[in-house]
Amino acid sequence: MNTIQSKITDDDFYDYALELEKEWRRTLPKYTDSQLLEIFPEAKEIVTGKVIEWQTKRDELIGIIKTKLVLIKKEAKDETSRMFWREWVKACEGQELLEVENQIARLERLHWLSKPKKIITHNSNRITDGDIQEALRVPIESLLERDRTIRRSGRNLVSLCPLHEEKHASFFIYPESNSCWCFGCNQGGNPINLVRLTHQYTFPEAVRFLIGKL
Repeated sequence: MNTIQSKITDDDFYDYALELEKEWRRTLPKYTDSQLLEIFPEAKEIVTGKVIEWQTKRDELIGIIKTKLVLIKKEAKDETSRMFWREWVKACEGQELLEVENQIARLERLHWLSKPKKIITHNSNRITDGDIQEALRVPIESLLERDRTIRRSGRNLVSLCPLHEEKHASFFIYPESNSCWCFGCNQGGNPINLVRLTHQYTFPEAVRFLIGKL
């Protein structure tokens, strides 16, 4: 009986401690990227190097994915096997590539924020950190053409890629991170990057487009 009571007490205390930690985390101040750069100005000097690091990792992953897809096409005996192994690549290297793309997008945003800005007389043309955050919250699926079919695949969405012509859908949307990646043309990222790719916009133009200020 004492052992059972001790176990219940330990579990209750553990749950109580977790709730305290959650409450503590909720009270922590939420800093924007601009504020973080002001607090840690030394970060401005290393952002460019980090972008290059992550871009190199992205190129390596893309190379691995392409090699595996070629091997699957060559070695898999039937379409069912090919589909299984393609999905496996998406779940492994594909998910890792998506995380790398998100890191690159965040670092590029920090790099842009750290650059000295020209004084613009029209406030409507000025891009703030708040504008960027608002743009990043625009759902990726809302950026696709209305007649483009989007189907669900587990927790994700799949559609024909808006960046290149294709017959079989290889454009994956990940609602949890509001990001996307095409395993056909190896392009994607967050909403800002997608708009840059589809409209050939600059970073500020893409942000203004997403928040309705273009």
